[in-house]
Amino acid sequence: MIKKITLGLLSCYFFIFLVDNLSLAYDRYTVQFLILSVVNVIAFLFLLKTFSFNDTINSFKKRKPLLFYSVFIGFSALSIIAADNQVESVIVFSQYLSFFFALLLIYTLSEQSKINFVSLVFNLSIISIFLESTYILYLFFDNIIINGEAFIRSNIYRGFTANINISSFSLVAKSPVLIYYIYNSERILNKSLFGILIFMLVSCLWITLSRGAFIAFTFSTVIIMIYLLVKKINNYITSSSILIIPTLISYLIFSNLIVKGEDNLINERVASIKIDRQDDSIDERLRFWDAAIESIKENPIMGIGVGNWKIKSMKYDARYATGYRVPFHAHNDLLQVASESGVFASIFFALFLTYPFYLFIKHKIFNTKDFKFLVVLSMMMVYLIDTSLNFPIARPVSHILLIFISVTLIFLGKKYEKKGN
Repeated sequence: MIKKITLGLLSCYFFIFLVDNLSLAYDRYTVQFLILSVVNVIAFLFLLKTFSFNDTINSFKKRKPLLFYSVFIGFSALSIIAADNQVESVIVFSQYLSFFFALLLIYTLSEQSKINFVSLVFNLSIISIFLESTYILYLFFDNIIINGEAFIRSNIYRGFTANINISSFSLVAKSPVLIYYIYNSERILNKSLFGILIFMLVSCLWITLSRGAFIAFTFSTVIIMIYLLVKKINNYITSSSILIIPTLISYLIFSNLIVKGEDNLINERVASIKIDRQDDSIDERLRFWDAAIESIKENPIMGIGVGNWKIKSMKYDARYATGYRVPFHAHNDLLQVASESGVFASIFFALFLTYPFYLFIKHKIFNTKDFKFLVVLSMMMVYLIDTSLNFPIARPVSHILLIFISVTLIFLGKKYEKKGN
């Protein structure tokens, strides 16, 4: 019964992105934070009733990523003192705190319940890929095929999330798990079923046309394929074919559906992946990064206060602003955290994100036959690309997935850390 309740709670955390907007809410993420808080309370009460509090604290102390995140939260709390708008700081900090409690609860519940957390996350990821891609494809075919509308890149295809970029990265972040099953499955039928999911996932990337997601998917997939080629995994050619062929078929189909006049929008979008300030989106991001760096130079220790970037950003971006449009985010979480909460907060958040890479190299995990660690590390690579271009720390759908990725890496890294001690 304990395991079943734990599995139920973990599933509630994982699928929190399915929580839709309410008619009175400005943005669905506010509703998701509310549900996240409710799940945190239920999980905390269950933890207190079922397990030893001392064992929970001891298991927490041994895990460096959890300590790194704790320090990041501590510096974010201190930055409230420096905030011009302390009310906004408290609001945003409460969201960070919800993530922090979710991290602790997800880890401790899984640790104390002795469940196979890695297997659970892999299975939930496959279910999530199916749900998310099915919904986006349904929206596309309903709009383009059934209603005969001309295709434009639009938030119509955002799926369960707030926009198409978030949907794209949500799918790409889980794609390494799908690739793992394609290469690790023995039966050709299973490989073929996962190949169908690859077709669906890649098709959604063509529909959303997120350049960052293109880069992340290509990078993570190529890394895994090269690794497995070097390791001389069995049935490499067959597995690679089941990965590549659905991708090519998807491109051939959707390159004829996603057009504007005679222009192939997929080719145009891919060709525009370059650092070019003539591109409005790229120029805007570079501007925001420059502004964040200026802010960091002015307030390196305490920052401007967590949550206050949206207030201070106009100081740097006013000459580019049109109407009442305000840059809420720096489109780089590490820069924004450094700007708002100080450089030490950003350093410890970066340590939380990169510590698994240190383990991978220090303990030579790349020499092992089991490539699960690399697969989950690839998921973290996708998040790092996302956090360098967007603002996943502000969205439950993205940050909760980061928490699951991090906890998975903690469990996978345990045996290697023990050997090193």
